[in-house]
Amino acid sequence: MKPTGQLVFGPLAIFGLAILLAGLEGAFATKVPPGNTEGLEPAATGPTVPVSEHLLPRKLRWPATINAATVTRIAPKVPGRILEIRVEIGSAVESGQLLARLDDSEIRARLEGAKAALVAAQAQAERAAADARRLRNLFREQAATAQDLDAAVAAERTAAARVEQARRQIQAIQSQLQETQLRAPFAGSVIERLADPGDMALPGRPILVLQNPAQLEAKVYIPEQCAMYLTPGAELSVEIPSQNLNLSAPVTDIAGAADPFTHTLEVKASLPQGQKLLPGAFAWVEQRCGEESVLLLPEAAVRRVGQLETVLYVRDARIQTRLVRTGRRIDGQVEILAGLKAGDRVQLPDPRR
Repeated sequence: MKPTGQLVFGPLAIFGLAILLAGLEGAFATKVPPGNTEGLEPAATGPTVPVSEHLLPRKLRWPATINAATVTRIAPKVPGRILEIRVEIGSAVESGQLLARLDDSEIRARLEGAKAALVAAQAQAERAAADARRLRNLFREQAATAQDLDAAVAAERTAAARVEQARRQIQAIQSQLQETQLRAPFAGSVIERLADPGDMALPGRPILVLQNPAQLEAKVYIPEQCAMYLTPGAELSVEIPSQNLNLSAPVTDIAGAADPFTHTLEVKASLPQGQKLLPGAFAWVEQRCGEESVLLLPEAAVRRVGQLETVLYVRDARIQTRLVRTGRRIDGQVEILAGLKAGDRVQLPDPRR
């Protein structure tokens, strides 16, 4: 047989739990009937302002890259084995500085042969000229026929042409000899080294890549619907977060066709000279892309408590506290993204509170 205390405690515990649940459900609270109840919301007493709709320039930001405006690939015009490369990645170079040298022994051998051919051609030309002078004298004395004179003059001209051809051959070989020395076309820095001494250099295959860091540009890919608003010379706002720097850059190049996969156009904007920027750095480019309709409200009308933003919404001369979500701050006004619509009125908070 169970103790009497346990028989009494069990029903009492169940009854107490039922009373607690009923209280949590509001069984003992005064119920408010559904619908609009007059007198529960305080009356609007302060000045009110409307939520106004405005057409503002639509400004969008796109990721961009800082690049050198001038990038040159240094490649030989003649084949040859690389004897030496005098610079490394990151080296600063001056205009005309020797960067690399190719084996020129074969070209020098051809140059010596061309010089010897020129000497022989000059000797033949001198002999042909002497024969032509002798035939002219004999012709005047009627000791030679016109046919003999014509043959001597033709031989003289042929010999002179061979001398000129030999000279041009020497000039061409000397030009090739100069191409075995690769020099910097401008002052800049080396950003890539694509070969090493001992490698075979071929025409058109780069050995080094140079850039001119004095003239930089921002390269950005802009969607076609926004790129249509750009023209050469239009100013773009460029922000470089790593340098905490904001610059104005005119558009220099706009691609003539959009990328078929991304539907964007490549746009380049020239940055001011003298900026200590690193090519390859990240940047933001801001541009105007048409107009957009925004809702604005004076900043004073928005109250902030922690992470929440509220306004005193006025309806039927009474106020309600309403949550809103805001965006940009524009000349003392704030953009309303959610919570209100155009024409709604909001009471300004009492500054004394």
